[in-house]
Amino acid sequence: MPSRIQVKLVTKHKKYLEEQIQVLEPVIGNMKNVVAKSRAWLEEKTDQSSVSYIELSQELDTAATALLDVTSHILDEDNMDVNKPTPSLPQPDTQTTATFLTVESTRQLKTQVTHTAVEEHPCLERRLAYIETTLSSLHDTQHKSTDDISEIKQRRDNFVTEQSDNWVNIDQLTKKQKHNFKNLRKQMNEQDNKVNELNKEIESLKEKESKSNKSLEKLSQDMNEYENKVRKINKEMQDIRDSMKEEIKSNSDLIVSLQDEKNKILDKTSTQFEKLQSKHNVMYKLLQQRLMPIDKLIQIFNQNLETREEKLNKLGELENTISKLSNDFHLIESRVCNRYACQVTLVYSTPVSTGSIISTFSEVREYNGQHFNHTTGTFVSPHDGLYLVCVTLNEREDKQIGVGVRAGGEWCKFIHVKCAATSAAGSVVVDMKKGQELYFKVFLAEQGAKLSGFSSFTIVSL
Repeated sequence: MPSRIQVKLVTKHKKYLEEQIQVLEPVIGNMKNVVAKSRAWLEEKTDQSSVSYIELSQELDTAATALLDVTSHILDEDNMDVNKPTPSLPQPDTQTTATFLTVESTRQLKTQVTHTAVEEHPCLERRLAYIETTLSSLHDTQHKSTDDISEIKQRRDNFVTEQSDNWVNIDQLTKKQKHNFKNLRKQMNEQDNKVNELNKEIESLKEKESKSNKSLEKLSQDMNEYENKVRKINKEMQDIRDSMKEEIKSNSDLIVSLQDEKNKILDKTSTQFEKLQSKHNVMYKLLQQRLMPIDKLIQIFNQNLETREEKLNKLGELENTISKLSNDFHLIESRVCNRYACQVTLVYSTPVSTGSIISTFSEVREYNGQHFNHTTGTFVSPHDGLYLVCVTLNEREDKQIGVGVRAGGEWCKFIHVKCAATSAAGSVVVDMKKGQELYFKVFLAEQGAKLSGFSSFTIVSL
């Protein structure tokens, strides 16, 4: 059965330790959480983006600071309790001990407890020795706690130094990051400027495309006008042909009537000649009867012969005119009017050079005959007449190109184009004989010049 003093001392020590445990328990729990989080961060068990190094360092610093504050507070309270005067044993109501005792107070307490315990009960010597051992272990624990606190302070100083170095590194990294951001912003501004320039170039290309579309529309309108003119010319030719048919018909009717009249005149002339012959005989007889002079009769007869020769000459001229008209009529009837047309389109990218003849085509369409040589680019006239030649040039590069129409060994038309994605057009009417050649020759071309697939040539006989 323990004594009252033992019970009181153990109770006070237990109460003191329970109070310190209550004070240290939240700090220890926080320390355990921070240690577990640090271990997980070091072993990369959590997402790196959820917990950063700065946040973890702040939590470690906070936990260490809280531990140091609590231990400092506990040591301050212990020092205050140790510095108090030690009460005598007969005053049991005063505070007789503290958690961490000095060597002198421990000895005094041991002496007092020993005397009292021996007086009260002779069997308490063993328990006294046990208490003495406990106090010595508590004293050793105090020294160890002091050493641990000094080590913790040293570690705290090292941590503060390391933290300050980290803040310096963070400042350097922040400055470097700001510099990188400035360079990135500068690069972004340069990229924006390049994008703006590209947008301007795209706008200019769109304008050029719209201009080329307008020029193509204009060319299509011109082609429509040319087609309308060709239709009009065809209609006029048809009208001329119809009128010529009517005129030929009327001339043929006239020739028939003239032939009839000629036959009538010949019949009438022969009849008159016979009458004259009979009259001549009668007159001759009469003259013979009346003894007229022979010279006079001969003169009259010669006059009659001259009149007859004049009439015969007129009849010969009429016959020549009729034969000539009949020949013309046969030529007109035998003539067949088949109009020739040719449409030539160049390939998409046709390189040209000065002095060369254009002979690279993607499509050649001919109507009423095949007189255009696809290999040499030469057109051979199938018959005499007028030919309408239309030229459309479209430049692929920013180079100057000049193309001329050459027919019968002579230059007939010149067309120039100077800018990329632009067109130039021209037309000319050429009078050609059968068998003459017509081709398209380059008289001017800069190095690397190319014509696009929008270039074409048209040849139509009129």
